[in-house]
Amino acid sequence: MTGIKLFIIFILALMTDGLILPALFNFKNSSLALLAILLPILYMGPEKRTILWGLFFSITSESFRGLNLGTLAIPFLFTVVVICLAQRSLDIKYTYNDRFSLGRSVIVAFVSVAFVYIFSFFYGWGKVGTGFLSPVISLTIMLESLVLIFVFNIVFNNKNDYV
Repeated sequence: MTGIKLFIIFILALMTDGLILPALFNFKNSSLALLAILLPILYMGPEKRTILWGLFFSITSESFRGLNLGTLAIPFLFTVVVICLAQRSLDIKYTYNDRFSLGRSVIVAFVSVAFVYIFSFFYGWGKVGTGFLSPVISLTIMLESLVLIFVFNIVFNNKNDYV
């Protein structure tokens, strides 16, 4: 059931990011679909199922955007390795009881900004454009992360979603 919920959130984020925001608001700097790929790993922890779903979402996003196979999947896997190393070295615990904490949500949003930049570093094969590192884009990524975290808090309200 968790996978179906993640898939629906990803499809809605992909549609919002690719169709609705550019068409209605001419908003092209959104990274909502990328956050929908990375945030389950940050939110639920780097588990086998979240990594597999993220890989599936990366390949799906590549096919929707007309990118070559592996264009998003390979940077995603490199970013997952960095997330796993950070999780092991910092001994981060992903607990069910802290889900609705505003402080934890803000911390996850800050961390998601950092990992989007790490993902873009791997995506650009070591080159990140200086325009991408602007505070406006960072704030946009953080606000989109908070929206997705809010959605995750509502959708994953069952303790079985984390087991």
